[in-house]
Amino acid sequence: MNEPELKHDNEVDELIAEHGGDVYAAIKTLLSDREFLIRELQYAALAMGHGYTRGWKPKLLQGMH
Repeated sequence: MNEPELKHDNEVDELIAEHGGDVYAAIKTLLSDREFLIRELQYAALAMGHGYTRGWKPKLLQGMH
C-alpha cells in the first residue's frame, strides 16, 4: 500500500524552496522565528497574573520573575 505523504514533509519542501534551496537560510529563518515567539511568550508571561496560570510557566520561561 502507498502511505500518504505527511503534511509537514510538504511544508519542509516549501520552506526550502522559498529560500532558493538554501537549507542553511531556511534553518536560520526558523531559528529567528523561534526567538521572536519566545520573546512574545516572555512578554505575555510578564503581563499575566501569577494566579491566572497557577504559577505555571513554559520551561523556557521558568527562570523569569
